[in-house]
Amino acid sequence: MNDRLADVKVLTFDVGGTVFDWHSGVLKAVEALAKTKGVELDAPAFAIGWRELFFDTLAQVRSGALRRMNADGIHRLTLDTIGDRYPALGLSDDEKDDLTDVWHSLDAWPDANPAIQRLRSKYTVVVLTVLSFGIVVESSKHSGIDWDAIISCEFLDHYKPDVDAYLDGLDLLGIEPKDAMMVAAHKWDLMAAKEAGLATAYVPRPRERGENTQYEATLDGVDVNAPDFAGLADLLLG
Repeated sequence: MNDRLADVKVLTFDVGGTVFDWHSGVLKAVEALAKTKGVELDAPAFAIGWRELFFDTLAQVRSGALRRMNADGIHRLTLDTIGDRYPALGLSDDEKDDLTDVWHSLDAWPDANPAIQRLRSKYTVVVLTVLSFGIVVESSKHSGIDWDAIISCEFLDHYKPDVDAYLDGLDLLGIEPKDAMMVAAHKWDLMAAKEAGLATAYVPRPRERGENTQYEATLDGVDVNAPDFAGLADLLLG
């Protein structure tokens, strides 16, 4: 282990896409709803479009163009726009509420939980996410994942990838950036964490966006490139 990693005591995890398989959960719910209604639609495009619109809307919240709201509020708000793209689905308000709740029972990637529990033998493992506290608590319970702490940006003054979001999260833990490593599957998250002074670990998720996911096997500029979660645990635990 290089000197940069010797000080790391806390691993902060992104979870949406990195630990939890959001795409499959949303896809199944949309497919089931469409089947019930006898409607044909491109469910993968629906799922990806919803996710992309979430981040577009989050950017407006971060800029102050929209009122502050948590991920549940954003998911529900953006369903109004998604619904307009798929008028044949005829989403009612109750159905939009039910789809929003799908995010609270996401499955974890199969390799995530065993590695996270291994890493807890040496590190404090903490969630640092733009998702709501409720989403992480319920999806973690659903997937049997135990964390040492959960920090949702809804409780901070900033949302990732604002650099201050990472610093505010570490302030809650009472640690310096040199003591922490950000673990994520997304370059934007890791580069912002690096700017904040955290060490960084990249764990690719080849199927985050379904069958046609485009991803990089490794990233330049990070401290650790792991092939998967088991590989991350192997690298950090020696």
